[in-house]
Amino acid sequence: MQQIIVWFGWGNGIGALAGISAILTVFVILAPIVAGYLLFALERLQIAVLKTINRDFAYFFVNFVTFPGTFIHEMAHLCFAVITGAEVHEICMFESGEGHIGHISYRSRGPWFIQAVQHALTAVAPTLVGFVLGFVLLRVIWAGGHSIWANIGLWYLVISLIDHSTMSDADLALYFRGVWIFILPFFILFFALSLSA
Repeated sequence: MQQIIVWFGWGNGIGALAGISAILTVFVILAPIVAGYLLFALERLQIAVLKTINRDFAYFFVNFVTFPGTFIHEMAHLCFAVITGAEVHEICMFESGEGHIGHISYRSRGPWFIQAVQHALTAVAPTLVGFVLGFVLLRVIWAGGHSIWANIGLWYLVISLIDHSTMSDADLALYFRGVWIFILPFFILFFALSLSA
């Protein structure tokens, strides 16, 4: 935290530390959205390249050939919903209607602040899980020593994660419905860390 304070160069006054804490809070809140848009851009680039072969093939590849990404996306929603106490009604891995590939249906429950946590964490789960798994897979790939088939399989999983670790429009709406509950705790955490730095 001390290094971050030095980067800003605002000094160690209470106002400067509060300003830095506010900026870090906004960064943490918006980071999953920015990460999701970066992954979305990679997916769109992949589609553009595959469209040079065939448009239908491009969408078939991204939506169905990379199915492990869909499975991880929906399982991430499911796990975070259950962990936070939401009541899961339905999980669907394969559907081709209305532009959706899969979905999860849940009902938030508990006090309002717990419901906000359920919405935010359940919505952001695919991006968080996708980035963590992607990082682990890339570390395994870069460690080397794998057969050609193992490398192909590992890269296939990475591409599957890229294609399905973004938040859908519905996920973004739920994220913003609940993420505000984390603003004050993050601000207090960063401010406390600033004071102790």
